Amino acid sequence: MPRPIDVLDRSKGKRVIVRLKNGIEITGMLQAFDLHLNIWLEEAEERREDTHIKLGSVLIRGDTIVLISPE
Repeated sequence: MPRPIDVLDRSKGKRVIVRLKNGIEITGMLQAFDLHLNIWLEEAEERREDTHIKLGSVLIRGDTIVLISPE
C-alpha cells in the first residue's frame, strides 16, 4: 500500500487541488514539496465560489494546508 507521501511524489508535474485552513482552494501543477509539506505550484489558480483568480507560481506553507488531492 503506497504511503501518502509516495502518492504526492507521483503527482509531480500533474494538477493538484490544495485546500487551506481558511477554506480557500488552490489548484495548480505540483512542481515540488518538502518534508514540511510546503508546496510549490505553477499555473496556480485560486477558486472561490464562482470566481477563479490566476496566481501564477506560488509557494504554500505546509502548516496552512488541510488536504492535497490529485485533480
